[in-house]
Amino acid sequence: MTRTRRIATIAVLGTIGALAGAASAAAGGGGHCAPTEGSAEQVVLEGACFTPSTLRADVGETVTFVNRDPTAHNVSGTGWGHYEDMGQGDRFTTSFKVDGIYPFACTLHPGMNGVVVVGEETGVQALADAGPPTASSGSESDGRAWLAAGAVGLLVGAAAGAGLAGFRRRDAASPTAASA
Repeated sequence: MTRTRRIATIAVLGTIGALAGAASAAAGGGGHCAPTEGSAEQVVLEGACFTPSTLRADVGETVTFVNRDPTAHNVSGTGWGHYEDMGQGDRFTTSFKVDGIYPFACTLHPGMNGVVVVGEETGVQALADAGPPTASSGSESDGRAWLAAGAVGLLVGAAAGAGLAGFRRRDAASPTAASA
């Protein structure tokens, strides 16, 4: 293999590795949905997001989760939820008998999560006073994660390309390859 071809092969494999690393970082899902708040009786699963991501409800009020995505989702909460896959158009309805904060997530799509706040807001205010991360620190962190995933992918791709080039060189130099 000529030197130019070897460099091109390494560059192509490095690019593929970088794209694979970036794609795996994006597959986490969290961070692409803007937080939303609502008091409607329905949470829509669409675009790998729960909308609203924070739903306020009264004790005993019915809350319905509706999947509008073509992909399956679920609604997993601690001690409540719909753990089976929900296809497009499927619905899950529940209600809460006690004031509280009820977090939920889709276990099929890490980062896809939300919360139902039932009753008084004292618990939510206490969480807010504890100092949640600011939007700017979250976006900087997301940018570093993409950069790190891309760099790792590039290194893995370059190493794979160099390894492949080494195997091809050894095969070309072996006596069985010359006689074949």
